[in-house]
Amino acid sequence: MKVAWRWLSPLQRLEIEMPQDAEPIENQIVAGRLKAAREAVGFTQEEVSGALGIPRTSVHAFEAGKRSVSALELRRLSRLYRRNIEWLLGEDVEPVESDSALHRATRELSDEDRQQVVRFAEFLAAGMTRSQSAEKSGE
Repeated sequence: MKVAWRWLSPLQRLEIEMPQDAEPIENQIVAGRLKAAREAVGFTQEEVSGALGIPRTSVHAFEAGKRSVSALELRRLSRLYRRNIEWLLGEDVEPVESDSALHRATRELSDEDRQQVVRFAEFLAAGMTRSQSAEKSGE
């Protein structure tokens, strides 16, 4: 069993037992969130590596869970992807912004109409993915 220490004061510390298998699971959660966030903003691994000043292989390793992300890298990724660090770490779910234009526009719609908006958004997202793929293969 892995033991983590948290200092409460210079003279005290709290011992917390952590299961040994927790770290690989946490790495996979962070890896999945990093990849999802990158894809959501439409960046390639190459673009992210350029923005952070690190090799593309490091970005790939983050997203595969093969390399840990430093605190500074995580902060920069959070800013680049416009996501909370907590979300990237798997701590919480991104809240829906109640003041967003989409929320305001759909607030008064019926449930059926809101479902139609969701289906249309999914259709657009699927089309974006295909068109982005076509652009990359045409390069």
